[in-house]
Amino acid sequence: MLDQWTLLLRNVGEWYGSFNTYDSGLQLKRRQPSILTLEPAASGVPVNLSLLFWPDNPSPAENPYGGEPVKQIRQSFYQPDQQLTFFPTGSFCRGSLQLAPFIRFYAEFCFLLGDRRHRQVLLWDGSGRFDHPVLISEMRAGSQAGQLPPLQPELLTGCWQGHEAVITAESGTSDMQESACSLRLTLSDLTTLRCLPDGGGFIAPSPVTQRSGFSVEAWWLASPKHLERLIRHYNDSGSLLASHQQVLQKLVA
Repeated sequence: MLDQWTLLLRNVGEWYGSFNTYDSGLQLKRRQPSILTLEPAASGVPVNLSLLFWPDNPSPAENPYGGEPVKQIRQSFYQPDQQLTFFPTGSFCRGSLQLAPFIRFYAEFCFLLGDRRHRQVLLWDGSGRFDHPVLISEMRAGSQAGQLPPLQPELLTGCWQGHEAVITAESGTSDMQESACSLRLTLSDLTTLRCLPDGGGFIAPSPVTQRSGFSVEAWWLASPKHLERLIRHYNDSGSLLASHQQVLQKLVA
């Protein structure tokens, strides 16, 4: 099993994308171009993060990265961030560890495959009702990767087979459990799945409460036969139980 630092390094690079904010009805409200750079120092430590933002809602005819950035965020990692849980592919998730009254609950998911990253940030309000998602589609600098079409539930139906990894909150990232898995999906299984551009989808229970356990899921159909799911499981007191990845290939009938 690879350690969390090694898995973080799979995300090294310069990533061009945009932060796309949607309302609760999945109507696009804001698009802000971004460039995220993750680069280790010459000695290997720290890994430095730079996130640059350009003006909102550029027109299709203009270069979204023209001119000076309007906002910059910089951060250095000397060890794996304890809030981040990395999986064998370099995909990761993080979010609220405990649901609490009047505190906004959130979950963030990042899928990594080749020269593409697909990120989702899911946000709830202080009463536990789902508020809105933010979609960040990123391509590695110099690649020809483009954004994928919006997800359609019909593309998910059928039989899938692959592997999964589970990291429990109690055991921590040092005890990742990996095994084979399979999944059979019908349209009736997908009624709570909400679809996004770039092959994304999510399941966001609303409201989330401390009276019953729940799971928050992000899906990414990176190609017609490659599906990845990232899931955060919570118990009936609102505490994080486990983080879960499934990487699946579609079986041809």
